[in-house]
Amino acid sequence: MQKKQLSLLEVFALSIAMVAPTGAMAFNTAGAANMAGINVPLAFILGGIGVIFTGISFVELGRRIPGEGSAYAYNRRALGEKGGFVSGWALILTYITFTTSSAAIVGNFLNVFLGHFGIHGPIPLYIIVALVLSDWLSHQGIEFSTRFALTLEIIAVFVLAILTVIIIVHGGDAGNTSAPLNPSHGTLGTLGGGMIFALMSFAGFEGAATIAPRAKKPAKAIRVALIGAVLFAMIFYCIVSYAEVIGFGTKNIAKMAGSSAPLNYLATRYVGGWMAIFIDFASVTSYFACFFGALNAGAFIMEAMANKGYMLPWLGELKGDKQTPTHALDLISGLSILLYVVFGIFGHISATNYYNYFGTIGMYPLLLVYVLVNIGAIVYFAKHREHFGFWKHVAAPVVGLLVMVFPIYSNLWPVPAKPYNIFPYVLIVWLVIGIFVYIVRRRAQQDD
Repeated sequence: MQKKQLSLLEVFALSIAMVAPTGAMAFNTAGAANMAGINVPLAFILGGIGVIFTGISFVELGRRIPGEGSAYAYNRRALGEKGGFVSGWALILTYITFTTSSAAIVGNFLNVFLGHFGIHGPIPLYIIVALVLSDWLSHQGIEFSTRFALTLEIIAVFVLAILTVIIIVHGGDAGNTSAPLNPSHGTLGTLGGGMIFALMSFAGFEGAATIAPRAKKPAKAIRVALIGAVLFAMIFYCIVSYAEVIGFGTKNIAKMAGSSAPLNYLATRYVGGWMAIFIDFASVTSYFACFFGALNAGAFIMEAMANKGYMLPWLGELKGDKQTPTHALDLISGLSILLYVVFGIFGHISATNYYNYFGTIGMYPLLLVYVLVNIGAIVYFAKHREHFGFWKHVAAPVVGLLVMVFPIYSNLWPVPAKPYNIFPYVLIVWLVIGIFVYIVRRRAQQDD
């Protein structure tokens, strides 16, 4: 059965959903303020510029290499079968961890939101229900999934945009100022530290690449979806984080850095308690869209790799007239629930810590994939000189590569405190398992 072609909006929606702009502003700005001080907006701008260069590598490879699987498909052609497999295998870990971690923060914000109405249910129940609900909704097809996720994020962005305008018009704590955009108020080191949180906020922008081949115009879809999502997020992050900084006050940046819910505080201070209710609801919808997008992106990676024999064949089966990888969706949802039950419930890890832990675990393989895609772009276009352009195929990927190496290094050295010092080994174990899977598959092909 022929796969239904997606519109440009539907492809764009998946990247926006996974970036989750409102959720990023609700959670990551405090960490960025702790590192970059008042230069939070500048850190987000620099991080966005770096991500754009990696996005160019995705776009250029996507234009020339057809096939579902995002980085898996690209690097199979660019770096060979091994490079493609490592890229796809790493992305699976990222999307599983992003699904379960973002679902946890949905439960956390849902509890806060319902608390405004005197409802105090068990957060673990909210998390599991959210995962089951998202699995059922994802069976409605990728067209429904992307539109649903985009609708949730539009609601969230709209609410946060209103609060942002109010703070800026009010002048924040002590008036509008250009200080947050002046690098003299920090150092290269503090800006670099803030960029780590910025890069975390852009993570997932590549999600649309997993479904772009289904678009009516794949090359245009991947270009608009990936670069468009990053540009939108960069502008949005800069304006909103600026409003947060002046909202707390440039002289009170330590208070912002120590806040567990900066948007909630600002909504209450500048508008009223009722606005905090809307902000908490926006956070719920944004993170739901995020893990819903990760769930779908992960399923399409699994489908692509199953069709190449690296995973069980039934994971590559497409069901219904909308050709949905239901088995892969169910597997990721089931694993996400299992991980939360084992580590979240029985491990007595709070929802916010669970989000931080598994989100960090997912960042390691994702940054590895970004590095491999940048290398892949250089290698592929060096071999295909008829499409070669220095700025797009050497300069851009080199810059993107350097930007991605920085957070990898800074998260490994100096050695972080427990349990963060353990997380890099999760990726190592995952890659070792992947090597075993790869060897078994290659031997099976040789026997055939």
